[in-house]
Amino acid sequence: MIGKDEESIIELVHKAIKQDVDYIELRLDVIENITSKKATDIINKIREITNTPIILTNRTKIEGGFFKGSEEERINILKENAPLVEITDIELSTNETLRQSVIDTANKTIISYHNFEITPSQNYLQDIITKAYKIGDIPKIAVKPLTLEDTFILVKLMMENKNMIGISMDKIGSYTRVLGPIIGAPVTYAAIDVESAPGQLDVKTTANIIKQLKN
Repeated sequence: MIGKDEESIIELVHKAIKQDVDYIELRLDVIENITSKKATDIINKIREITNTPIILTNRTKIEGGFFKGSEEERINILKENAPLVEITDIELSTNETLRQSVIDTANKTIISYHNFEITPSQNYLQDIITKAYKIGDIPKIAVKPLTLEDTFILVKLMMENKNMIGISMDKIGSYTRVLGPIIGAPVTYAAIDVESAPGQLDVKTTANIIKQLKN
């Protein structure tokens, strides 16, 4: 969910509930002047409205996020709020000590890797997935395809690795967002109002296509 303040986030939560989503991703990095206490307050407000599981994300700028503070501040906000949610997203590129401090407090983790320039080779991405499995629970790979063949790499990886999230970005890779759950991805991402990544579809479209393909 892309909301800059508590009011807009709560509005999006109500919309998400009406669309019967399985998870709510709370993007802390988008919230203006975010602090650990503000994050806690928002999580508690969401809990008053719904028991829908929360994925907590505080995305670093280098991987497409908007957090403006120091890396220590970013990690501290995640670390202090990870116990309050079901899943916490932490980037594989994060300093090992800081990354582990989040993993140690989280109930469950997504270990994420983003590349907004290219789709690396399948072997390169498999190495990342293997590392992610060793330190966390769910690997997430989101990369930019330059050709249709690039998108096939993500499909192959999801078929060969259980319980991983694979996203090929932009319009050319949009189909991977709906194919993922059909071939084993535990989570896919869809927009309530505004897309949070290139090629992201809205919730209704995503759910309808998945339902049709599964039937």
